[in-house]
Amino acid sequence: MKIFLLEDDYLLNKAITKYLTGKGFTVGAYYNGTEAIKAITDDFDVMVLDIDVPQLNGITVMEEIRKLYPTKPIIMISATIDIDTISKAYEKGCNDYMKKPFDIRELELKIRTFKKDTTNSIQIFERLEYTLDDQRLLYNSCEIALTPKEKRLFHLLVENKGRTVSLELLERTIWGMNAEAIHLRQLVARLRKKLPDNCIQNRTGSGYCIL
Repeated sequence: MKIFLLEDDYLLNKAITKYLTGKGFTVGAYYNGTEAIKAITDDFDVMVLDIDVPQLNGITVMEEIRKLYPTKPIIMISATIDIDTISKAYEKGCNDYMKKPFDIRELELKIRTFKKDTTNSIQIFERLEYTLDDQRLLYNSCEIALTPKEKRLFHLLVENKGRTVSLELLERTIWGMNAEAIHLRQLVARLRKKLPDNCIQNRTGSGYCIL
């Protein structure tokens, strides 16, 4: 899982990052609201936001996240005991709230409750899996970014795992009636660079497959 962390306390930020990284998470760590907003992407699985940070506070950052990703899990952290501030955090869309100081192990437990269900996943290679429901490709639990066409190609191959998918079907599915053979070859070449060797097999003159 990839965690978005906004925490202006340098030592606490480093402590959380070190702990979560040691537990197998990937962490994007930020220290103020302005840099955090610039870094928001859909790659993050869970957002952990301190409320009282410089420039733009955590609630403002959360509002921006909610505009882009309405269902993204958000955990707010703060030393405040002001019930109005806590209420506002929930009203603006946080999923959970932790009061400082807290045990980092508890934060880990809360993060893990938001782990996406991967029961509908397919193991492609060792440490490489693909989730059919949300079409995510994961290596060592970290997502490999795919372009829309790469995603369509890979999804079609995975749905037919163990069988050769014809060139005609691949071209028609990805490009429609305007398909050209060279476009498919180029797309396969780009996708292969993101995957372990021999993941996509070439069946000369027939098509491609994943075994």
